[in-house]
Amino acid sequence: MTQMTKHIGRHKGTGQRLAVVFMQIPEDPTHALVVYSDMLPDKYHDDFMSAIESQECQTSNVLYEGLQRKVFWHGGNMLESLHKDGLLKKVPTEAVILQPTPQQQVPLDDVLSEMKTIETTKQAEVVDGNAMQQPNPMPGDRIDEQVNQSLGEDNKAIAQNLLMQAALLEQEAEKKRADAIKYDPTLAEKGNEPAKRGRGRPKGTTKEAMAERAEAADSNLEQAVASLDTTSADV
Repeated sequence: MTQMTKHIGRHKGTGQRLAVVFMQIPEDPTHALVVYSDMLPDKYHDDFMSAIESQECQTSNVLYEGLQRKVFWHGGNMLESLHKDGLLKKVPTEAVILQPTPQQQVPLDDVLSEMKTIETTKQAEVVDGNAMQQPNPMPGDRIDEQVNQSLGEDNKAIAQNLLMQAALLEQEAEKKRADAIKYDPTLAEKGNEPAKRGRGRPKGTTKEAMAERAEAADSNLEQAVASLDTTSADV
């Protein structure tokens, strides 16, 4: 039985052999990125074909996933080197024919269409499965859930912004300290000195002083009351 090899094929118009690195370009899905293997220098060609036949690339759905873990003879990452050296070529997907075996030819557009159908079916199954497992929420519950989710996301965003601001303030403070020491080096020595003890409580606020003041206030109050009593008796 002929062994199948993924990711290889030919250009529909010219018949040139190629390997499909990206089956579709995200920003331009009607085009693919390929490498024309026959146009590679010998050292590149041998390493590249060995990489395609490796388990990493043959078990990858898309060739670039496997090439990310491969290197050329000079030690450079294979995918990055192909891009840097201009060996990735943009071609229309309709011009690519995949050829997993010498006798089998499959248009790339047919493969992409089948993949899209499978993906759509899976998504529909997931949606239907969730709908069967979960009861439909009441409109009020749905609104509350969305509000709570929004509040939670806002709180996280606020917290992240505050942390970022704190980090920036710390960096700015360190920079200003460094600038201050640059203009006055003695500040660095003062920063290493132990902190001086405070001068204590202000005058008149000690426990004994406050007790004396309270006793004097009581004495004055008693004298005032006695004076009132005497005045009343005279009247």
